[in-house]
Amino acid sequence: GRDSPQWWSAHWRSTAAILAVLTLLVGTHIPRLEIGTIEDGPDKLLHFFAFMVITILVRISPLGRSGVRTAVLMVLLAAFDEVTQELPGLNRNFDPLDLIADASGIVTALCWCFALGPTRRGSRSHRLRQFRRLAGLRLMLASMTNWIHVATCGVLGAMIGGVLLGVAGRNPVIGPITMVVVGGMTGFVASAIIMIEAGRRHSMNRIDAEYRCLACLRGPTSVQACSRCGGRHLPEPSSARVPDRRVVLRTSSLVLLLAGLGIGAYVLLLGLVPGAPMPLPVLRGSMSWYEGLQVSMSMTLDATFLGIFAAMVVWWNRRRTAITSELEGVRCLSCGHDLYGASAGLEGGRCPECGADFKMDRPDLMAGSGEQGENVSR
Repeated sequence: GRDSPQWWSAHWRSTAAILAVLTLLVGTHIPRLEIGTIEDGPDKLLHFFAFMVITILVRISPLGRSGVRTAVLMVLLAAFDEVTQELPGLNRNFDPLDLIADASGIVTALCWCFALGPTRRGSRSHRLRQFRRLAGLRLMLASMTNWIHVATCGVLGAMIGGVLLGVAGRNPVIGPITMVVVGGMTGFVASAIIMIEAGRRHSMNRIDAEYRCLACLRGPTSVQACSRCGGRHLPEPSSARVPDRRVVLRTSSLVLLLAGLGIGAYVLLLGLVPGAPMPLPVLRGSMSWYEGLQVSMSMTLDATFLGIFAAMVVWWNRRRTAITSELEGVRCLSCGHDLYGASAGLEGGRCPECGADFKMDRPDLMAGSGEQGENVSR
């Protein structure tokens, strides 16, 4: 119902997605609109960024209930946007490279949505933390004021980033207009993410302080269940998290390894190593095609590659963290020591190797048989 913050959250997410689509269609159909020059035109970067933002908004709204549905809707939107630019009087043309830039933004956004989505692996406490984070995000997006705060913060970040790169980022290859656009996009994304994370944490504190239901976000709820939707409030798990230093070490090692392989492959493809075999004709043709593109289009492809690569690293790291969390009460999450035989109660104990506290998941409340449940000795 309309008295539920969850309803308003879905409403504003859908409204934001629809407004973004309408803004895109208006901006791409302005007659005789030209941004920059042929040598310094950020048109493809703007297509990439616009479709990336709209894809994220559609994916988190009820309009895009799945990644496949979101991809289909966005591909249809990109095709419609380009085809209708051939209408008489607009003085605009259908450009296949615009479709490639649109598709690059869609793929990059969907990869990040998948990488940041809830993991299927993990202990119950790990999955509960993920659900609580999503609940805090939904509560933050239930207020139009918060949407305005995020947009304002993003615009201010775009202004700061655009000015910094426009002044300090000039070089003989990339024009000043393109550098301003790149700085604006980077500043917008960074500032919006900071604002969203700060708002999510504040909303999570509200949920705990007001004892809100994690499903419909109403509050306060009773200890048993919400009287309106049947959900309930679940506090932060007391079990230990996977240490951040292990996460950073794993991620850094993977990034350095893949980056080294990528640089080595790029050097071999260019034939910069004396005595190295020449690349295949198909690869030579691809490199020639890439080098002949406009700077804006080549930067769009670079941003797509880096975005997908970063999303893969984040997804792999979160999956490994979730799998490691399944070892709660079996191995120490700090040092990896086997806890078999360590003295522990129902709630956990202390690692004999490093002294870190460890916790154990409580048995399932819903017992499958008479041998399962809270009263089983362990």
